[in-house]
Amino acid sequence: MPKGTKEEFIPVGKIVGVHGIRGNVKLLYFSHLKAFPYSELYLQEPGGTFSRYRITHQTPLKGTIALTLEGIASRNEAQSLRGRLVFYPRENFARTQKDEYYWIDLIGMDVVEPSRDAPGRLKAMMETGGTDVMEIEFEGKEILIPFSFEWIVDISKEKKRIVLKEGTLEFFDVH
Repeated sequence: MPKGTKEEFIPVGKIVGVHGIRGNVKLLYFSHLKAFPYSELYLQEPGGTFSRYRITHQTPLKGTIALTLEGIASRNEAQSLRGRLVFYPRENFARTQKDEYYWIDLIGMDVVEPSRDAPGRLKAMMETGGTDVMEIEFEGKEILIPFSFEWIVDISKEKKRIVLKEGTLEFFDVH
């Protein structure tokens, strides 16, 4: 069993049910992908440690993915996992390309506009079917801005900062 802190393991899905009588679980994967791209997953135990489960088979379903997990052989065993978050080690995530970002890396970043003194904070990201949307808190007010280089000048993982184009906040009615 791997040991690690919750910060080293990132939630990537949730077991939302069982599929069939042979112990398959239904995974709600927090991604637009139709398949789970890893050969194993981790579930957090009540004591805080993580248990590793090898995935031996997967089948895409409508809105979920049916997974066969090594060591889970009955519907009752699968049912006992229902409601559990599925984690994966952050260090094993696939590398991103230029201008590609994992939401987990963006959330919590400062959001600035060059002419403003006080930064905002990226609170959440939302998938809308088209362009993803940033939920940003500025001076106690929450605003939504498309995650698009039409509005963004720079994203610095090192500085943990997103720089908006001048005039973006005024356009979205933040004074």
